[in-house]
Amino acid sequence: MFPDLDSSRLKRSFEYFVDHYAPAELTNAPQRDLTLTMAEFIDGTQDFCGERVSGIDQDLQKRNAYTLSFLRDYFTRWRSNENEPEG
Repeated sequence: MFPDLDSSRLKRSFEYFVDHYAPAELTNAPQRDLTLTMAEFIDGTQDFCGERVSGIDQDLQKRNAYTLSFLRDYFTRWRSNENEPEG
């Protein structure tokens, strides 16, 4: 679905969010697509303060995973493109 994202880095980011923020019902849904689940996680971080985002970014960088800042930007652009009228 997102061929320009490296799947192993995306998976490491996902694992971080599951470890720190996932509600049980989300982690028990293996049929869900990783990228769509990540988009839901990212949506859930919109109220995080800058300091919290920075800390999460640092943790993710240590794991060689996509940072929260990057993923927020990426999925925001993806949703914007998805909502544009075709023409």
